[in-house]
Amino acid sequence: MKSAPSETEATRALREMFAAQAREVPVAQDLSGVTVRRARKLARRRAVLGGLAATVAFVLTITGIGVWRQWTAPVEQSDLAGSGRVEFEADAHQVPMGSGTAPLMVDLVLGNRLYDATNGTWRDLKGGADSGVVRTQSGWLVGGSTTLRLLRTDGSQVPLADAVDGWAVSADGSEVAVVRGETLQLDRLGRDGLQNLVTGAIPAGWRPIGFLATAVLLTSSDRSQFAVWRRDGTFDQADGLTQVYPSFQSDTFAVVPGSVGRPCLVRVSVSSGHLEREDAAGCHEFLERGAAHAVVSPNGQNLATPFDGGLWIINLARSVTAASANGAAAPVWIAACASDADAVPVWQDDATVITTFRGDLVACAVDGTQRAVQAPQGVPSGGRLVTIKR
Repeated sequence: MKSAPSETEATRALREMFAAQAREVPVAQDLSGVTVRRARKLARRRAVLGGLAATVAFVLTITGIGVWRQWTAPVEQSDLAGSGRVEFEADAHQVPMGSGTAPLMVDLVLGNRLYDATNGTWRDLKGGADSGVVRTQSGWLVGGSTTLRLLRTDGSQVPLADAVDGWAVSADGSEVAVVRGETLQLDRLGRDGLQNLVTGAIPAGWRPIGFLATAVLLTSSDRSQFAVWRRDGTFDQADGLTQVYPSFQSDTFAVVPGSVGRPCLVRVSVSSGHLEREDAAGCHEFLERGAAHAVVSPNGQNLATPFDGGLWIINLARSVTAASANGAAAPVWIAACASDADAVPVWQDDATVITTFRGDLVACAVDGTQRAVQAPQGVPSGGRLVTIKR
């Protein structure tokens, strides 16, 4: 008499069946929005408490501009506690991406031109922007290879600093940290330029990448180490971190090594005066793929991280809670949207992050809604999104 198939065999057969179905999805591009371009499904089926199985599903399906989205509720922590492999699941349901389109509310840089989404006009950057462009209340900070200048909203420019090795802006755009060699200068930004607040010494080779509350967040030139500089001159380095993300709060997300190919999120904080690791926040293989491009929301609560096939919005507090209950937990994502793996997302506000997907822009909201961003007539695709600090 033949025995019934084991749970492992049944699960493997189910996975293979749906993997085969996924490969049959046609791939084509139609900018008017009719044909599916990509499907990305994930979930993990595992037995829990002697036979109870918990199933989750995550499916991304994109149709050019008129994209359709498939996905279920966020992954339960036990589902990805093992290897973290991406698998297929049967009970996903299809949900429309959303009616209509979202307006463009983030500026774009194309070559030496900047499209001002607020006024719907083009502006000449009048020079290179090798080290980035950031929008603030005073205008746009434009970084050349060794210079920093302010482009005002009236089109005039104000030179701010030269011989610059690195610069970063506070979360509200009111302060700028500039590094020259072993000197860090902290300035207040205004329409007329920079007003020095404090200057201090730092070790050679460190560059500012943002702020944690009022502390300046720095990284080594190879981005293998992180530290904070406080305005009393304190320089505090933390070991064992592979990424730390700027935030307006004193605590933020960081990434630490986990098992091979499966990094982990942790919460770090400078509330004690030092950059310290505080809580685990889950591990997943996707963190390795998008860690370098992930960005924290303006309110400091969520992390948008792209990967090969989409983008997750991960909630910090919920991830810490889940990891404290289950040490093998995955981060808790509250929304998932289409995205390029190498996208550099930009938060337009606390609720919505803008990302790129195969030449188009996608607005991904924390409530799970995603919409195609409609660029105004005359604005070509392929522009670089401008970070907002205001």
